[in-house]
Amino acid sequence: MINLLKRKSNKDKDLVALIDGEHYPQVTRDAISELKRIYEGNFKGIIFLGGTEKLSIKNIEDFFGDRVYMISNIDTDFKKALAYFKPDIAYDLSDEPVVNYIIRMKIASYCLASKCSYMGPDFLFSYEEKNIHCEKPALSIIGTGKRIGKTAISSYVSKIFTDEGISVCVIAMGRGGPREPQVIRGDRIDITPEYLLDINSKGMHASSDYIEDALTSRVTTVGCRRCGGGFGGKIFMSNVKEGVKIAEKLNPDLVIVEGSGASIPDVETDSCICVISAAQSWESIVGYLGIYRIISADLIILTQCEEPVADRDKINFLEDRVREINPCAPVIKTIFRPQPLTDIKGKKIFMAMTASTDIEQKIKEYMENNFKCRIQKISFNLSNREKLKIDLEKNKDYETILTELKAASVDILTDYAHKNKKEVVYMNNAPVILEGEDILKKELKRLFQKERKK
Repeated sequence: MINLLKRKSNKDKDLVALIDGEHYPQVTRDAISELKRIYEGNFKGIIFLGGTEKLSIKNIEDFFGDRVYMISNIDTDFKKALAYFKPDIAYDLSDEPVVNYIIRMKIASYCLASKCSYMGPDFLFSYEEKNIHCEKPALSIIGTGKRIGKTAISSYVSKIFTDEGISVCVIAMGRGGPREPQVIRGDRIDITPEYLLDINSKGMHASSDYIEDALTSRVTTVGCRRCGGGFGGKIFMSNVKEGVKIAEKLNPDLVIVEGSGASIPDVETDSCICVISAAQSWESIVGYLGIYRIISADLIILTQCEEPVADRDKINFLEDRVREINPCAPVIKTIFRPQPLTDIKGKKIFMAMTASTDIEQKIKEYMENNFKCRIQKISFNLSNREKLKIDLEKNKDYETILTELKAASVDILTDYAHKNKKEVVYMNNAPVILEGEDILKKELKRLFQKERKK
C-alpha cells in the first residue's frame, strides 16, 4: 500500500484518514504524520469512526491539527463525512472492535458510491470512472449476486417497454459469451431447439443470457462476454464496448445493459435497476458490496418474496434496510412463476429449474393447475450437469422436457431430448409483481423519461 500511496497519479488527489478511539491518540497522531509523509497528494482531514476507550482529549482538532468529522453511525453519518471532505481516497487507520469486516464492506460501498477509493494497510477498493459511453438512452440492470432472477427481470422489463411502443436492444454479457459480440433479432427469428443445438455444436454457450433474453422477450439482443468480477462489480476483461457500438448502430429507443451475476458492465447509463433476492442473507449482500449496488440504483426490485424461501419478517427486514440505505429508490416486491413458451396441456413433464427445492410443491401445483399438464419430475439441478443426468434417467415416464434456457439446458437437456425422441419446451421464469404490474410500469416510464431528458 505504501507504493500505491506514493504514485505520481496521486499528486492531485485528496486524502482523508479514518481513525478510531480505541488506539491511543498519540499512536494515531504519529500514524497520521507518517501517512502525510508518505502521501504526495493533499491531506484534507480526519473522519473519526467511533470508540472512546482510550480517547480523553477535550479538543480533538487541536490535538491532531486537522479538521475532524465525528460520526456516531456508519450508515447515516459516513456519507455525510465524505460529502464534507469530498476526498479521492479514504485511508483506514482503524481496527477492531470499532470496525470489523462487515463495517469495512459498508465503508467500501459508501466510498465507491461517492467516487472515492478506499484503502488500508493491505487492501484497496479502487474507484474508476466508467469509461464506456452510450449515445442512446441507456438503462442498466444489475444484481447483488448470482441466481437471483436478474435475467428474468431484464426480459420482463424489455417486454413492458416494447408493449409501450419503445424499441429496445439488450446488451447482455456472460462468462460464456461470444468472442465477437453477436446480434440476435428476437422479433424476427424463431429460436428453436435445432437453432440452439447448432450454436452448441460450434463450441459456443447456447444458454447465454443474450439468447435467453431474445427467446423470452422477443427483442433484439447483443451478446458479449466477460471474465472476472471484483467486490464492486469491476470486470477484468469484456467486449461490452464493442457491443455498445453495435447496439447504437441498430438505433433502438432504449439500450438495456444487463449485468452478469454481481458484475457490473463498465457502461455509463442514465438509470439503474438493482435486483436483490429475498433468499440472500443480509450479511452476504453487505459482504459483497451490495450496499454500493443499492446506493447506485434508481429502482430496487426484490425477488423471491414468498415462503418458504423468505418469510414476511425477513422480507420486511430487507425492505427496511434497503430503504434506509437508498430512501430515494422505490422498492418493488416480486415472485417468479414458470411460463412455458408453447402449449403443454395434457403432457407428462420433466421440468428443470435453477430455483430452490423449497418451492417444489408450490411449483408443481401451479403448473398442473394453470397449464393442465402432469409434472412427473422436477429437477433443480440445471446448473449441476452430473446430477441433472442422473435425474433424467431416474424416471423416464415423461414425453416433454420443460426447461429454463440456462446452464445445461442445451448441451444436456436439449441434446438428450433430440437423441431420445422427446419434445423439449423452453419456459420463461416470469416475474409476478406483488403490488400489481401498474406500479412497475409507472416506475419504468419515470426512468425512461429521465433518460430521454439527459
